[in-house]
Amino acid sequence: MNARTLIIECGVAATRAALIENDETRRFWFGPARGDEGEDIAPRAGRRFAGRVRVIDRSLNAAFVDVGDGLDAYLPLNKTNQPHVTEGALIGVVVKSPPRQGKGAVLKYLDDFDVKCDAPGRLAPFHDAVIEATIAIGEGVEEITIDDGKASAVLKASGVKANISYEQHSVALFEVYDVESALETAFDRYAPLKGGGNLVIDEVQALTAIDVDTGGLTASSPVRLREKIAIAAAYEAARQIRLRNIGGHIVIDFPSISGKAARARFNEQLQNAMACIDGAGAFSFSKSGLFSFTAPHRAQSVQERFTDVAPGTPLPGRRFTLDWQAKSAIRSLEHRLRAEPRAVLHLRLGLSLNDYMKARAIWFDRLRDRYGARFEIVADNKMEERSFDVSE
Repeated sequence: MNARTLIIECGVAATRAALIENDETRRFWFGPARGDEGEDIAPRAGRRFAGRVRVIDRSLNAAFVDVGDGLDAYLPLNKTNQPHVTEGALIGVVVKSPPRQGKGAVLKYLDDFDVKCDAPGRLAPFHDAVIEATIAIGEGVEEITIDDGKASAVLKASGVKANISYEQHSVALFEVYDVESALETAFDRYAPLKGGGNLVIDEVQALTAIDVDTGGLTASSPVRLREKIAIAAAYEAARQIRLRNIGGHIVIDFPSISGKAARARFNEQLQNAMACIDGAGAFSFSKSGLFSFTAPHRAQSVQERFTDVAPGTPLPGRRFTLDWQAKSAIRSLEHRLRAEPRAVLHLRLGLSLNDYMKARAIWFDRLRDRYGARFEIVADNKMEERSFDVSE
């Protein structure tokens, strides 16, 4: 595999992409299925929306705007936009930063907005999902591998400067290129370090905290061990921040390193690691030794976007959203249908998941078009609400 490769899966319910650098997964992109681009209303940075001004808060000198995603987006007011931003008005906005921790997106007013709609929502143009994936995380890739022949042709016609190859296997591309396992780790609180120990990653309301857990490691030279672990943690933290799409204020608690020469070596490696995070800045160490910096918040992290709070005692945990589970269920069924061309399969769904998927019958229509009517959907009240199972 080339040094920088983009893997794109085109499913009936979603498009997934992953950037691989030197055989290691670095970034993910998740978008709608090809043909559903206009329904992708997620307020990602740079996207344009028609927004309805819900209320103006004079104390904040800001407006709260409905862009169609269910959250109140925040629009700062100034002399330029204030005459046009009135309660109830439909205005054009562009997303500066996406929703975070339950708060709506931050917006910028569009001066050239031409009202051609009567309700909030995303504005055209809508790129083909594979082109948007390439724009989002494929800059500078030498090779793009895709599992859909028509999508491959679209990419080639777009003028993308990369070697584009079409591959379809009996298993998913994410499995073929070991991306699926990296995706699983992106939701785990713990990220293992090479040589031992873990990062402990917690995304909370105001920041992301990363602790370096040495895991009880011992060595003949504890000082050298701390330096080695700290350097490994710096590179793995940079990788996990990109992998999980974490932005905002980030704090890392590295092991303390004694000795001027050792600290100089670590600081050099830390700078190299941080250079891997596009747009990172405001680096500093506190008096207590905590390292902090900021990274651009262009899209929601995988945790924010694909999990929600689940009831728990004494503290709530997180669970996958209905949308994530629904697309996972469809993807599992699709992969089995492709891998087992003679099998008749049953997709069993928990009741909440079944209700959610009833409104998305087009996914099943696409499966029938591709693989025939070799499956049935079964609602199972004995399963957990968001669970699914594929079997013959």
